[in-house]
Formats: sequence, C-alpha cells, structure tokens
Amino acid sequence: MRETVTGIIVAGGLSRRFGSDKASATLCGRPLLQWVRDALAPVVDELVIVTAAGQTLPPMHPAIPATIVEDREPERGPLGGLATGFAVAASPVCFAASCDAPLLRTPVVERIVEALGDHNAVLPEVGGYQQPLAAAYRREPALAAAEAALAAGGNRVIDAFAALDVLPLGEDRLTPLDPDLRSFRNANTPEELAELAALVDSPAPTPASAPRRRRAKARGKSRRRH
Repeated sequence: MRETVTGIIVAGGLSRRFGSDKASATLCGRPLLQWVRDALAPVVDELVIVTAAGQTLPPMHPAIPATIVEDREPERGPLGGLATGFAVAASPVCFAASCDAPLLRTPVVERIVEALGDHNAVLPEVGGYQQPLAAAYRREPALAAAEAALAAGGNRVIDAFAALDVLPLGEDRLTPLDPDLRSFRNANTPEELAELAALVDSPAPTPASAPRRRRAKARGKSRRRH
C-alpha cells in the first residue's frame, strides 16, 4: 500500500541577497511559489507551506488546498522551517522543497520519494553537495532530529540529520529525468532568477549532451561527509 506524502515548501526565508520576498517573485508570469507547488501537486497528498511571520503569499491558480503555518523558529534558517513543517504534516513521508527552486521537476520528486524505502531520508547529491531542500524524509525521525538539533543550538540541516539512516542519491540517478539538473537551481539573487528564465526558454539537453554542473554551494546545502 502506498504511503501518503506531505509536500513541505519552505517559503519564509529572509531573502537578504534577493532583496524582496522570493515566494512572490515571478518567473514567466507565475510566482516562484506556484512553480514549486505545481511540481509537487501530482506527487503529494497534502501541502504545507511554511511562512515567515506576517508574510503574505501570492495568489495561486488554480487554488490547491494547503496548510499555511508560520515558522516557529525564526532566524534559524531552513532547519527551523523544516521542523515547523514536519510538526504539522499528517503523512509518514514528507518531501521538502524551497520556494526559490522553480524548475523542480515532478519526475525528480517522484524518483526521490520512491527511493526512500525504509530509510529515514533520501538526500540528492548534486555538484558535490547534499540537497536537504529537495529531499524526502520519514516524518517522525526527521522531526525528532531537527528538534534535537535546534534545542542544542544547531542551525545546519545536514548536521541535524547526520545520525539518521540517510540514502544519498547521486546525479546518475537524477540526470535521466533532468539532464542539466535544473531542479536543483535556486534563485538566490535577481541575477540567478534571470538565468532560470533563460533556461525556461531553452530546451533541456539530452543526457549525452548535458554539461557538467558547476560546483557551487547554495543556501542550505553542505558537502557530503566521508
């Protein structure tokens, strides 16, 4: 029997480098939040959106029911947002995403969720970094680990989940579905959003012609520990 899945979108970041609320920023006329919501909708059974206090979300069409919850650990980065989402999720499995990754692809989400099995988490590894905000988690152990890390003063997502049974998912498992790995590109600045807009207008390369991904550390991502 298929386990139900909660999609968690962390939308309440401080957006210091972007300069404005990223969830409401638009790409090809659609808010970034809607791009991510649309990618998750075919896979998840419910949606949780974690916001900052007082944050106004953009209108989305068509309207899909979602639980909106304020980040209960402000100023603690993505880990606080994840803990907040895990705490209200109704499903045993969660897929976590960031609102600033609008080119996330539904087949990639499906592949990551399907790989979870009996593991506590599945973390893709792209460009040498784990991707905790494009990952699948078992709700109970992930929530316990996140809350313990926050209580101990930790803010790093990868450190919080280091003791869990984490399955790394390499690029070779992802490129057949997303040859240039655009699912893992974030719009941390207006310039990066412009780069994503250019990708929307260009066809994705075939796996044989996909360029080697530039190693670039993004927010909320960390090198794999060996």
